[in-house]
Amino acid sequence: MISSKQEYLDILRTCLKNHDQVEDILLEYEQHLTDLLDEVCNCPCMTEKEAMHVGIERLGTPAEMAALYEEERTVTQTRTKWIFFFGNFFFFAAGIILTVFYHSLSSPTVKQLWFFLTSIPFFLIFLYLFYWLLLGYEVGKEFGLGGKKLLKRTFYIALAPNLFLMVMVVFRIIPASVFAPLLTGEFTVICIISTILLYPISILGFRYGATKSI
Repeated sequence: MISSKQEYLDILRTCLKNHDQVEDILLEYEQHLTDLLDEVCNCPCMTEKEAMHVGIERLGTPAEMAALYEEERTVTQTRTKWIFFFGNFFFFAAGIILTVFYHSLSSPTVKQLWFFLTSIPFFLIFLYLFYWLLLGYEVGKEFGLGGKKLLKRTFYIALAPNLFLMVMVVFRIIPASVFAPLLTGEFTVICIISTILLYPISILGFRYGATKSI
């Protein structure tokens, strides 16, 4: 049986040894325990061990509290991963849909939008690079240095549709003329180089975000 507040906190620290915010959690629970013990210890004859027994019944064991935090972190990481996946997939799908509409419809609006977007290719690349910088920053800010594995998983999952399309175009399974006048040979090389730079840019954002989490 846990007999003191410090013993409770020591066990909680051990249970949360892999959590990147363990110190903040311990400070929070130290205050909870202090307030709870002050409330419980209203009888002079009650020892700290007895008060801790009552407190644990209300608050939960260190293992139970650690499990809740781990579950919350897992849920938050999963949500973050899929938010960025669907954000990237939205850009990807929007481009595919616009391309299909451009080649299959005679709508002046679609044609105007197509020619406008194909006239600003480098701005679009910059915007896309910024998106991946933001990904790294948000993961670093939310999860600190412990979020690097999440960043890698999110990066590879989110980028999969882009890589698939790039392979299809590079090996001419999909003719480059489909994306004319945007996809010239030079621009294809620039897209490949930009894709290679996406992960370093994400890491740069991640490191900056991690400094904000401290």
